[in-house]
Amino acid sequence: MSELGEIRAALAGVAAQMTSAYEQAGIARTRIADAVAVLSELGEQHSEPLVPDELRRAADELERGLGLISTGAAVVADIDARL
Repeated sequence: MSELGEIRAALAGVAAQMTSAYEQAGIARTRIADAVAVLSELGEQHSEPLVPDELRRAADELERGLGLISTGAAVVADIDARL
């Protein structure tokens, strides 16, 4: 395989891993949202909110991570297109 072919193969592997990471993070986003919804509903029956601040921060960080993964995937696709 030529060096260019090796680079393209490596980029394809990176793209596949980024796709997988984005999918897994999407699953995590859904599960966090579900947990927030359940805790929020239960919290309506209590004097104090049940959703921990850390869970909300985790959701925010996950959104930031999804954005970074998307940006990285776009850069990888751009590099591959220029080859």
